[in-house]
Amino acid sequence: MAPAAKAKTSKRVLFVSNLDGGIRIYSADIHKKNPPLLGTITSGASRPEGVWVDSRDTLYVMNASSGSQGPSLSEYKRGATEPFRTIITGLLDNPGAVAVGNDGTVYVNSVSDSETAPSPLSQDGPTGAVVVYAPGKTTPKATIDLPQAAEYGLTAGGMAIDKQGNVYAANEGNASVVNVFKIVPGSLQVTDLALKDPGGEAIAVDGSGNLYTGGFAGGYSGYFIAVYALGATSPSRTISLGFQTYGITAASNGTLYVVANNEVAEYAPGASEPINTIGTLYGETFTFDAAIGSQ
Repeated sequence: MAPAAKAKTSKRVLFVSNLDGGIRIYSADIHKKNPPLLGTITSGASRPEGVWVDSRDTLYVMNASSGSQGPSLSEYKRGATEPFRTIITGLLDNPGAVAVGNDGTVYVNSVSDSETAPSPLSQDGPTGAVVVYAPGKTTPKATIDLPQAAEYGLTAGGMAIDKQGNVYAANEGNASVVNVFKIVPGSLQVTDLALKDPGGEAIAVDGSGNLYTGGFAGGYSGYFIAVYALGATSPSRTISLGFQTYGITAASNGTLYVVANNEVAEYAPGASEPINTIGTLYGETFTFDAAIGSQ
């Protein structure tokens, strides 16, 4: 059984988004030192931020606005380098992260910078919202307002989905306050998890329901990832970092891929120090997010 399991693991790859326009592909084996670049997807990746791979190994790439080109969400079948579907309708002004449920429902965490039509749940100015698309559809079926204002940097926070299909969306209200909200599948209501010391707007959930938050540390010294056990509002532990986190991806077993601006640090389950680092070609790019899939 061991050789078969190892062979299956070795086929897993890490899709890493880069703001210069491209999705770079590396091995997702954290024990493989200095993994080479396996390939790059450029078509449909104009300014990629959030990425996601669903249960069918479909890759989703959330593109921010770039020049005269508005935001878009590109979808790729396994192994493809050209998108088979692109969503441009209903993405609000500043979409950032994307998550996809097992039924194919697409969720986009976004920020509207319009001051003429603010959310009824928030103050005037930029507001956060999750835009929901039914499976296979390119127009939204709903837009769920997030109760707290999203003011800082006009950047939408991260997203995650647990084994039960609950959706999590982070919202950065200012330089030191981050709220994480939960959306039950099929519901248009959000619940604030009321986390203490959240640590940042990059989020991930592993197979045990542990929630990881990281990013800008606010009033804390240095950067870190806070780890919350299922249902907890205070972290069970923290992982000290020497860099700011832009994205976190968690495998089911708790393996972590932590995205900095020029590398991805890989952590074994429960570890506080990285076991490996993927260099993402410093000087040519700005790494933003990562997702695990097959290629």
